[in-house]
Amino acid sequence: MKDVVGMRVGFVEAGDVLCRALGFFGRRYLVIAAFGALASAQRFLAVSEDERFAFAAGAGGEIFTAAVRLAFLGWLAHTLLGYTPVPWSQAGARLSRFAEARWPMLVASGVILVALTVVFKGIPDAAIAGLAEENRARARSWELAVKNVTIIPFVMTWLTMIVRVALDAGATLAAPEPTSAPRRPAG
Repeated sequence: MKDVVGMRVGFVEAGDVLCRALGFFGRRYLVIAAFGALASAQRFLAVSEDERFAFAAGAGGEIFTAAVRLAFLGWLAHTLLGYTPVPWSQAGARLSRFAEARWPMLVASGVILVALTVVFKGIPDAAIAGLAEENRARARSWELAVKNVTIIPFVMTWLTMIVRVALDAGATLAAPEPTSAPRRPAG
């Protein structure tokens, strides 16, 4: 019964963090869209199967998109984590305490992420698979272009927000008591 209540609380906490991430995402969408537009353009051109844009489908295009995503992640980390009063030397301990104390929230966040993956990946993939062959490449191009300014940056924002919440909450969670090994009788 305790685990059921814990998971219920975990889903409430996960929903709260999800809503905080949505609020952050909405308030800063112009910046987020600027990063996403660069990745969208590369993905759209790479999947379009137009010979004029073959450069976008190669290693250079993939490196470009990876660099844009890393720059976005750097901006997210600076914006969400850069002003935390947590000394980085304590971050690992705080994250560990959070994971031990609030594991139901982390599990619930994972369940929500899987459900969203089914909705935003599984359903579009099934719909595109049902299209005529000549329309699939265009549909896949548009799908990737849209996801790069919505779904992908949102998931990155959400996961970074979980880290922020974990760092903040880790400050109020008690550090585990040091345990000593049981003494063995001499002899």
